[in-house]
This record gives sequence, structure tokens and C-alpha cells, in this order.
Amino acid sequence: MTDATVGLLRDAGLLAGEPDELYREWVRWTLAAGHAPADVVEVARAENVTATTFAPLAGRTVWRGPDRRPYVRIDDARRARELARLTELLNGGRPSRTDPRRDRNRWSYSGMLGLNRGDAGTTVKRGALVATPEGTLMAVAGRRALRTLPNPVDWFAARGGTTWGEMYLVNGSFDDPAEILRTTVESGRKPPGSGAPSLARLLRHERVHSEQWARYGYARFIWEYVIRHNPNKPCEHPLEREAGLEDGGYRC
Repeated sequence: MTDATVGLLRDAGLLAGEPDELYREWVRWTLAAGHAPADVVEVARAENVTATTFAPLAGRTVWRGPDRRPYVRIDDARRARELARLTELLNGGRPSRTDPRRDRNRWSYSGMLGLNRGDAGTTVKRGALVATPEGTLMAVAGRRALRTLPNPVDWFAARGGTTWGEMYLVNGSFDDPAEILRTTVESGRKPPGSGAPSLARLLRHERVHSEQWARYGYARFIWEYVIRHNPNKPCEHPLEREAGLEDGGYRC
């Protein structure tokens, strides 16, 4: 079906020349998302997919889950948003529809409370960062990564971790954060400390939290999550219930 869909894309004038493997992979995952071949043509048109769309991913480290879904390692935080968007698209997602969330959470990528160049964030020195199929980020801190002065991430990072805008930060620090990410992705199992049934379900849960950050905004989300409701009672917490208690590993 991939070859037939590529033919339709070429006939529609959306593909010139021979597509590379990443383009063909995009076709496969878009079909797997439930789209008919003719629908993939409309997705390509809406998302402006061309033969060169995935060129920024060439040569980058790609880790794959048990289902072979690609996760792209980010070695320069200045490109985190671009690579997260491309990873979502490659996995059959529709990043044009989730861009408003990234716009609202743009502080996740830059500025005092966002990502630093070459590492995974203001509290994650010498950390590792990966773009996920949900179009969000997952980060692991390096050893002795947390700075002296606390910030809200430190205050309510608990259990397996917490989502901070667009970034899910695994709780704790590790000698080899990239290896923690790699083994988590390739096994498909929950990251250290998490009670989630699987990585895929955890990321689905955390993506809803990213949507909540975007909906409420920075200060309002913290108010809703930490002050208005008790974060120590997740089974009664409306934001956790909305995100899916079982996906997050909460047993109520």
C-alpha cells in the first residue's frame, strides 16, 4: 500500500523524484493512523509535506520503540521545537493542528524557564532530550544536574516525573541520561520511578498535561494543579483525571 500511496502523491504533484526512506516511513505511519491512501494526499497537502520535509532528521540519532516508532534525539535545544514537530509528523501526526499548543507553551523552548542550548533545560544540566511521537519532549537529567535554587519543577516533580510545558522531565538524576532515554524508548517500558503501564501510555497522559499548560497558561496551571487542588491526591485531581489516571499509572 505504501508504493500505491507514493504513486498517488506523485500524481497529485506533491512529490517529485524518488522519495527517501524517511518520506516512505511517513507514508507508512500515516496509513497506520487510519488514513486511506487518498487521505494521505490531503494530509500531505495540509501539512506541506514534500520530498525534503524530513531532511533535518537525516544523520540524527533515532531510537525506536518495540513497535518501531521513531523517537529523535535532540542534541541542540535551539532546534527542539522543529524536531519535535517533525517527529510528530513522521509518526503520522498532524502538527499543524497541535502548533497552537506549542505556541502557547513556547516558553518551554527558550528563555529563562525554557531550554538551554545543548542541554535539556534550566534544571537539567548535562541532561539528554528526545522528541516523542506525541510531538512533545522527554528529558532526563545528568548526575548532580539540579541547581542550588529550586524552581516549580523541583517543587512538584514527583513519582516518575512531571510535565513542564512541552517537556516531560523524568524525576531524579542519572550518570548516563542518554542511556536511560535509549533503553526506555527501545524497551517501551515506563521510565524509572513511573507507575505507568507503558511508555506510550505515559506519553499520551503527559501530552494531555501539555495541552492543559497551553489552555491555562503558566501561572494559572500552577494555581490549578498545586494550589486549587491537592497534587498528593491524584485520583481526585481533575487535571489528572482528564489526562487519564490509568495511563499515568495511578491506581485508584
